[in-house]
Amino acid sequence: MKLLVYISLIVPLIILGQDKVKLDESFDPTTLQDWPSSKARIEQIKSLKAYYAIVGDDIDTVEISEYSGFVFRVQLGSTNNYDEAIALETRATQTFEDEIIMQFDSPYYKIRVGKMNNREDAQGLQQFAIRNGYRRAWVIRTENTPELEK
Repeated sequence: MKLLVYISLIVPLIILGQDKVKLDESFDPTTLQDWPSSKARIEQIKSLKAYYAIVGDDIDTVEISEYSGFVFRVQLGSTNNYDEAIALETRATQTFEDEIIMQFDSPYYKIRVGKMNNREDAQGLQQFAIRNGYRRAWVIRTENTPELEK
């Protein structure tokens, strides 16, 4: 019974599908009269392309400065006493030629030296610090915050 239903549905579709679809070819797109506005738009696009080709050389002249999200420093000491922190910073300025910063992370003042892009350079500075009496010097990876260090 199901077979008869399927056949009765499929046979008319096959028979009706035999007719070829005739396309209406009477439409002529040139009768739309939109060519002048299209031509103007094409010319506008071409002029913008030429403009951006000329300007393109100037766009990439931005000065690029190397910036990393983090740097390696050597922490010489940490104390919650401000006077001790100032004394350690003063002593460090006499020992090191590198940049020295004092950072306050409540409740501690941290004295750090250097600003290295890789750990190996920072470890060399750490060894120099240990040889010069900073026994607890250790390498730390910190955020690079040049705007706060000026």
